Amino acid sequence: MNNSATTRTISKIALEYNGNDKGTAEMISSNCLLSSNPEGQYLEMKTVADRNLNVKKWALTGYISQPDEIGRKLTDEEFLEVATEALEKIGVTGNNQFRLDIHNSTKQKHIHFIVNRIDISGKCTVKSHDVGRRFGEAVRKVCKEKGLLTDVEIGVQKKKEMLKNLSEALKTSNNFDELLFKMKEKGFDIQLSSNVKDGISGMRIVMEKDKNHQTERVYKAGYKLSEISNRLKISEIKSLFEVKNAVREVEKSTENWKEFRASLHQKGFSVKIQYKEEFKPNQKNEIQDVWIGKTEQLGNNKQKNGLIFNQYNGFSLSKIDPNFQNLTKSMSENREISIQNIQPQSPSKESVAEIAGELLEELLKPNYVAQSDDELWKKKRKSR
Repeated sequence: MNNSATTRTISKIALEYNGNDKGTAEMISSNCLLSSNPEGQYLEMKTVADRNLNVKKWALTGYISQPDEIGRKLTDEEFLEVATEALEKIGVTGNNQFRLDIHNSTKQKHIHFIVNRIDISGKCTVKSHDVGRRFGEAVRKVCKEKGLLTDVEIGVQKKKEMLKNLSEALKTSNNFDELLFKMKEKGFDIQLSSNVKDGISGMRIVMEKDKNHQTERVYKAGYKLSEISNRLKISEIKSLFEVKNAVREVEKSTENWKEFRASLHQKGFSVKIQYKEEFKPNQKNEIQDVWIGKTEQLGNNKQKNGLIFNQYNGFSLSKIDPNFQNLTKSMSENREISIQNIQPQSPSKESVAEIAGELLEELLKPNYVAQSDDELWKKKRKSR
């Protein structure tokens, strides 16, 4: 359950808001209060608070909301139990004045509470230190006791769903505009942030169904990209789009694979072929994948491994876009002889000696494309 709690000094306006909510509020519990109206209740609370002048922020205010993903819809009585038991865990007793109201004007039913931290004997029973964190932990504990999903568990599920849909959308997007549109179709809103130095520098993803404009100032919906995944960064997405656009541009303007590779090299990209088995000179070698990356970003102390980026090889052509799978397949059908070979295992696990040996092997391999390959390439271009 989403929740919030803070200590502050209040006026009668806070109690008036709690008891109104555009006419939909319903007071479901109060304690040690004789008055039935907000002004009278405020005067009663203030009188008790003045019994301990050492505490300036004598009120504890906050809310707890019931999301759809909690597992089942709670009755008002069950919802009240969750709120009161959580408040008890942070120090609220039967001697503290409080008022709890259910609000129904927003998409998610929620309870607002106002508690006097000073009990009727003048003792402060609710400590202010980390009260927001402690209340959140109390709510989670009560939810677990009642077999309900906690806000953390719900968050994990949402982040997993966001990452899955983002990964799918990236495969069919060539720029951020397309990515935003495709995620919108999936029910997600992407909010980008930027700065003068880096351009687009951050991303927040929000589920459309979670948007709640009435509570936006209290609870900001969605998660930052860094909260969704510690492996996928905005720089990786920008590099991905750069590679995809370069491949498409070069594919249209070259006549054969040798030109394709040379043209990408001129643009500053590395092209590597990964064969299914050990490379055999002067024979047809079945291609498993093609890796392309910006040369300046590859190698040690450069851009680190990401969700789809390999720091030694770049991006797997067959995985970043389904349309590139045909490109890789056509390469495998041709008798491509000796473009940089990658062994099937991950280069990140190789020793320095193995990498050096591989580089030496590359220098000794022939580098040409059979005439029949050029003809197949031309046929492919005509059919596009």
